[in-house]
Amino acid sequence: MLPFIPKIKTIPKMAILLIFVPVCFYLEHVHTNPLLLFLVSAISILGLISLIGKSVEEIAHYSGPVVGGFLNATFGNFTEMVIAFNGIRAGLFELIRASITGSILGNLILVMGLSMFYGGLKYKTQKFSQTGANTSILMLVIALFALLIPTFVHYGYQIEGLKATDARSLEQRVSLYSAILLLVVYILGLFFSLKTHRFAYMPETPSHTTESPEWKKWFAICLLCFSAILVGFISDFFVYSIEDMLKVSKIPLSELFMGVIIVAAIGNAVDGIVAIRMAGKDKMDISYQVAMGASIQVALLIAPLLVIYSFIIGGHPETGVFFTLQFSIFEIIALAGGVALAGYSLQDGESNWFEGAMFIILYAIFGVAFFFHP
Repeated sequence: MLPFIPKIKTIPKMAILLIFVPVCFYLEHVHTNPLLLFLVSAISILGLISLIGKSVEEIAHYSGPVVGGFLNATFGNFTEMVIAFNGIRAGLFELIRASITGSILGNLILVMGLSMFYGGLKYKTQKFSQTGANTSILMLVIALFALLIPTFVHYGYQIEGLKATDARSLEQRVSLYSAILLLVVYILGLFFSLKTHRFAYMPETPSHTTESPEWKKWFAICLLCFSAILVGFISDFFVYSIEDMLKVSKIPLSELFMGVIIVAAIGNAVDGIVAIRMAGKDKMDISYQVAMGASIQVALLIAPLLVIYSFIIGGHPETGVFFTLQFSIFEIIALAGGVALAGYSLQDGESNWFEGAMFIILYAIFGVAFFFHP
């Protein structure tokens, strides 16, 4: 074997799904059934993100837990971001809002819960930075209030005596300026965690396991870039297959459920795999930074960028209405519940399996509610 090629056993088992990537390109070329394209593109994305997750994990060995957690969260959200931008271009606003909700909840509650539960089965108590936890929750609270204001404008214009057109204009302007300010918060948060207070995000106690990298640094970077490019193409097929299913095939599922559960699950797969694996190795500091960092990136980076992008391209392709931060009341309640649970549970900087189980059960409750929600 060539010296720059890693051993086969170091390649993630899920990477076998990459055999569906050329099949996906073929099905898109022949304009096949949208449901078939949806399934094959979803499987292809899972294969690609397994390589992304492994590549970033290897890079984290060279860069340390803080930068490693940031990279995991960033590239873990790459699929979500590509899907969302394609959805904005296609005019699937409700689906994208739902996927934002699902991504925040999925990372904050499900991924965090599975990590805490799996790690707690091996280790009685796992620790992570209290400062990092408190700062992350505060950032999510700010994002939640930024979503609340456009939502209340949308639903409360009749109470205030505003005309519908005036309320829509106010909602769009508030969303745009809120998006810009959320980006400022995100940038300041990066400077805080990666520069001035990086020490506060480092693990307070060493993990029980130590590992050495299995791949060369440059190989991991090259494979990461190549996989990310392919994900961009496959995600485009994925979005348009969903659009066809919703508008042409009339599948018996709402855009809300598709976005919150299905689209978000595909987009969060990288974060979930990496975070759970790290928790099982008693590296809860990295696991926490991946899950929480991914939620923060969706709320403070991806959502604001989508609002700005919608204004740049002129809004919905048919109506010209801009994408805003106006979410349904039910989505806001779910996000508030998730932030409240995470804030109360994570403030002590410790986790165990029972806390993880409660996180998972809450996510299941939300999933059932979204499934039956009209």
